Amino acid sequence: MLSDLRQRLAPPQRHPEQTDRASVPDGTLPPGPPARPGHRLDIQGLRAIAVLMVVAFHAGTGVSGGFLGVDVFFVISGFVITAMLGREWATTGRIRFGRFYLRRFKRLTPALALVAAVTVVLSTLLLSPFGPQQTTAKTAFGAVVLSANFVIAKTTGGYFDAPAELNPLLNTWSLSVEEQFYLAFPAILALCWLATARARARRWARAIPFAMVSLIAAASFGLAVLGSTGYELPVAPWLLGFYSPVTRAWEFAAGALLALCIARFAITSRGLALAAGGLGAAMLAWSLWFISGSTPNLRLWTLLPVLGTMLLILAGTQGSNPVTRALSTAPMVKMGDWSYSIYLWHWPLIAFGGLLWPDNPDAILLAAALSLVPSLLSYRWVEQPIRNLATVTRPQMLRLVATTLAIPMVLASGLWVCAHNAFWQPTVRDQQASVFPIHAGRDAGCSKVVPLNEHEAEECTWNETAPGRPVYLVGDSNADHFSEGIIQAGKELGRPVIVSTANSCPFIDSFLHKKSADQQWNDRCGRYRTGTLEHLTSAPDGLVIISSTDTYWSDPDYILGSTEQTATDKTRQKMQAFDTALTSTIRTLQRSGQKILLVQRSPSWPGWDPITC
Repeated sequence: MLSDLRQRLAPPQRHPEQTDRASVPDGTLPPGPPARPGHRLDIQGLRAIAVLMVVAFHAGTGVSGGFLGVDVFFVISGFVITAMLGREWATTGRIRFGRFYLRRFKRLTPALALVAAVTVVLSTLLLSPFGPQQTTAKTAFGAVVLSANFVIAKTTGGYFDAPAELNPLLNTWSLSVEEQFYLAFPAILALCWLATARARARRWARAIPFAMVSLIAAASFGLAVLGSTGYELPVAPWLLGFYSPVTRAWEFAAGALLALCIARFAITSRGLALAAGGLGAAMLAWSLWFISGSTPNLRLWTLLPVLGTMLLILAGTQGSNPVTRALSTAPMVKMGDWSYSIYLWHWPLIAFGGLLWPDNPDAILLAAALSLVPSLLSYRWVEQPIRNLATVTRPQMLRLVATTLAIPMVLASGLWVCAHNAFWQPTVRDQQASVFPIHAGRDAGCSKVVPLNEHEAEECTWNETAPGRPVYLVGDSNADHFSEGIIQAGKELGRPVIVSTANSCPFIDSFLHKKSADQQWNDRCGRYRTGTLEHLTSAPDGLVIISSTDTYWSDPDYILGSTEQTATDKTRQKMQAFDTALTSTIRTLQRSGQKILLVQRSPSWPGWDPITC
């Protein structure tokens, strides 16, 4: 059997532009005009498109869907890894996992470790010790241990939220997702191919890899769409979130399915290949301009760039056509070669540029352009030399791995310890106590934009067995600022304290809509307001403390009114609607037996934010 496969693997004599159709198990095909086995120039050009999409989005150029370049990368990774593993299985009948993971380490980790280390050093000099330094340190540590996406979900929050701009390692979330895919997917493929080989005489056995990967894709996509509706799991809600590998697996699986199917269903017509490439390019272009972070059902719309990427890859399986030639030009291929380093370096420089020169779009664009310099240096002196290392002994490789991981981990740990201890400066410690953004309620997970009764009672209730009447703290993040003091007062007075706050979502009985947020978030905010009010009217009598910022009434990003039809973004009308809504909220609660305490927003200094200072 393997001898037959080896004969099939023998490359035919073809024109250089024709496809090298080396067959691999169950239809896996590494097509295209390769410069080396499995290396397709058009796919390198597609990598260039993906990284340019992401950089353009982060640089604020107005391409609202540029963040979808990450999804393009995921599809490419699924296709390339499946084809590579398929070739190895066809020639050897096994997958050498040690060799695979060593290649992935040499390809990805040294350059990532360098960026993490440099970013930690710069963060020590440039970022505030009132949260951003601690977040960067945790993210750097997580990035080198394959868990940056989990760290970012917990410490930074939503990808499109304002705090994300303060994390210079925000972009490492996708690298951790990709590395988590590498940990699990090769073993799944190997088991499928092994099962196929053992049942080769049965025709249905050939469908095992397709069936398994299709099942993974369908389950992951279903969960992704469910998560985009605002649904959260009772346990580990991040599993359905933006950074979750569970809701991203379908994109890798889409590329893998294409690799598995491409031999059986390869395009034989150049005209059809050109049509596929043109349609794929149109899908990517449409995604770039007409999809944004606030698009309703965003994960469903992500089908568009994923399918577009698959069509562009498929177009390159049949010789040459204008689309494939455009992707295979020398500049595109070279940009694709640099794409990993560019992706690593561009966001830290953009983040630091935005902090040093706020509200200056030119500074952001300049930072994005200048990021090409460390990207090329890193590619030339770190990424390529380590990736192309000749055979080394096991002790040498262990030393390389240990050194690569240790440097950023030690630096990140050092920054976190220093920032956590306020650099042992009393003045910094006092300021941290005053402005630190993580307060008791949020730290306990009680700021999830869900109704009060949907929080875990144990997590969001303090002094639970106290005999006094309960104290309820509700409102937005401004209310959470008072959580430590209220919790302490509850302990001293013998009263339970229940906290339920929602960032950027005030507790009032009215219609409120945030323009820059997606519909799912607005629905969740509405459910928080109505659900919490309904719960408090039937909860044991006590004291309801309500507090919110006043930005909703002056910020045109918020629309407020008694109903959706009367809602407006005009300040004067919103103030009138706010007065009516707050009065209605108070009277509703008072009729149910609750006492009310209103707390104005924390003092602020216009134009100065200690977190970004």
